[in-house]
Amino acid sequence: MCYIKLLCLISSQVEANVLPQDNSSQYRKASPSNGAVLGKDVMEVVWADMALTELPSWVTKSPSNWGTAARGKLSANNWRVICTIHLPIMLIRLWGGVNIPDNQKAMLENFMDLVRAVQIANLRSISRKEIELYEHYIFRYMTSFKSLYKLAKVKPIHHAALHYGDVLRGFGPAHTHSAAFYERYIHSMQSKNHNMKLGLSFDSGSLLISVINAVSTR
Repeated sequence: MCYIKLLCLISSQVEANVLPQDNSSQYRKASPSNGAVLGKDVMEVVWADMALTELPSWVTKSPSNWGTAARGKLSANNWRVICTIHLPIMLIRLWGGVNIPDNQKAMLENFMDLVRAVQIANLRSISRKEIELYEHYIFRYMTSFKSLYKLAKVKPIHHAALHYGDVLRGFGPAHTHSAAFYERYIHSMQSKNHNMKLGLSFDSGSLLISVINAVSTR
């Protein structure tokens, strides 16, 4: 498990609370009936802020229409940029004020606990104190998560995240044992044409040949 797996926590929480994925619901505001927390009113602010935000050259720009059915799935890196840069900027401004309802402040603090945990888990070097901070934030996140989102299901990734402090103690910073290379390779393989016939020999039009040709032309 690496920090990208922790981003799955972010994406699962955000995906469960953005605009429901059908055309008509893209124009609703958040309400208990449709289950969305980030309704169209909030999402429009996110999209507007993203358009005005200047990112460093080494940060990949994320799709401006994320959260809609038209956009579809996002990559782990897209979620990283959205959830550790764009959403904190916007949510702190919208939900961090003095006259904000308590439930929105609680949701903001819950989300920021997860962001803090992800940022710590992604450090290039890490100390015992920072591991303890990670465990503090991820435990507090899970505790308030179940209190705020009573219908949400606890998934295996949530359980794994609670034990990730032990992984950091045993193996060091995430980049030393992350699966980023394998994630990129899997993405590359998935983008190639294949015949959906598992276990058969590769031929001239096979997935293997497609990958080799793609690598050779770079």
